[in-house]
Amino acid sequence: MSQKKVLIVGGGFAGARVAQDLTKAGFTNVTLVDRKDYFEVTYATLRSLVQLGPLSQRSRMAYADFITGDFVQGEVTHLSDREAILASGDTLGFDYLVVATGSRYTTLPLTKSHDGLALDDRHREFADWHDELEAGKNILIIGGGAVGVELAGEIAHAYPAKSVTLAEGNSRLLGELQPKAGQIAKAQLQKLGVTVLLDTMLQADDERLASADIVYSCIGVSPNTELMEEAFSSALDAARRIKVDASLRMEAHPHVFAIGDCANVPEGKLGYAADMQGAAVAKNIIRLRNGKAPRRYKPGPMMALVPVGPDQGVAQLPFGITTFKPLVGMKQKDLFIAKQFKNMGVKR
Repeated sequence: MSQKKVLIVGGGFAGARVAQDLTKAGFTNVTLVDRKDYFEVTYATLRSLVQLGPLSQRSRMAYADFITGDFVQGEVTHLSDREAILASGDTLGFDYLVVATGSRYTTLPLTKSHDGLALDDRHREFADWHDELEAGKNILIIGGGAVGVELAGEIAHAYPAKSVTLAEGNSRLLGELQPKAGQIAKAQLQKLGVTVLLDTMLQADDERLASADIVYSCIGVSPNTELMEEAFSSALDAARRIKVDASLRMEAHPHVFAIGDCANVPEGKLGYAADMQGAAVAKNIIRLRNGKAPRRYKPGPMMALVPVGPDQGVAQLPFGITTFKPLVGMKQKDLFIAKQFKNMGVKR
């Protein structure tokens, strides 16, 4: 049974974890497919913008240097019940499929690259963006979710002489977290000199857009599920996410799993959750190999650690909202780079 073919589409937190856990468990026919040739700890991308150097370099690693199964760089263009066809024309069959294609900010390739598909290209993207930021004086950030808040904090801390404005269309920041978290984040940003504009929807002709040297748009997250539309359109919900059952299998297709940002698991769309889902799916595939039924996945409560610059931040945990420095500092140390690679069996 360990010879069963497992195909994983998408090499982010979820997909890479499945690949590593299955090969560790003795599976010998595991293939990971991704458009790019490197893994990236996306927790670190925003600080990488202002801190080029060791941290930025450590946050990325070529799949070929650590994936213990097979890695294929390519894009899946057609997907059926038992095979995937790549843009190259190559066909990959499977007995088990894991769709872990993630999501993207359509206007912010800083977080997940649109075109930097080679590791060296991704490094160059950050060098170019860093140079652009160094030259800019008036910085406008649109969107007050976790990404916008963290980006504003990083820039304001690294460049106190720059004018940094954060515009949010709703009445508070961090709308995905409890209201208290947004209040704390606002105060921390203002302490760094950030101008926070709430209830502000910027139109195309707004003078604040015209006067900004750089505009970062941190809105418009879209799941990467276009490859499902041809053969599995009925498996997508209204938000274009893949519908899964309690064991993270696609409805009506028990040999197909979907995890991470592309799936409709009722859990925060965050890296740590994708990693946990990846670990759960690997265990379920192992159980199926051993003739056992898959187990239910229990989604966790919404938790987040949002740095607001390297010296402060806010955390939402099951017991409430906190700014307790040792706790917030857990992420500040290296933005969980070492922890994430350790989860995949890699020392970094």
